[in-house]
Amino acid sequence: MNLTAALYDKLASDPTLSGLLATYKGLPAVFTVDPVPKDAVLPYIVTAGEVAHTPWDTKTTRGRAVIRDVRCYAEANGSAVVVEAIAERVRALLHRQPLQIDGCHWLISDVTGPIVADEQDAYGRILTLNLTVQEVIT
Repeated sequence: MNLTAALYDKLASDPTLSGLLATYKGLPAVFTVDPVPKDAVLPYIVTAGEVAHTPWDTKTTRGRAVIRDVRCYAEANGSAVVVEAIAERVRALLHRQPLQIDGCHWLISDVTGPIVADEQDAYGRILTLNLTVQEVIT
């Protein structure tokens, strides 16, 4: 299962979200590594690794329940409008929306948040993706 690729593809391919983000090496600033590259500029998104992976198996199938954070950051310039717009777009793209994940059938996804995660030089918002998938057994 490659959730990282599925999330990157979903977020980076959305023109509305891309318009809210900086670019990095010619692509929307959506990072799947933590920490982000030192030369990255705000605003950007970070989604790197799962918070939890839990089996979601039945008698005849295998599945997973996955929890993953998506962190959104924008410049601390006196207004949180930009970071909140990014977070709301991420939520719209992921909440109850299907994901194409290699080796899995998407069953459901819910997004909680955004919650405030401001830092000294950046405003931050964290959304948490709760995803349930059924593994494709070949």
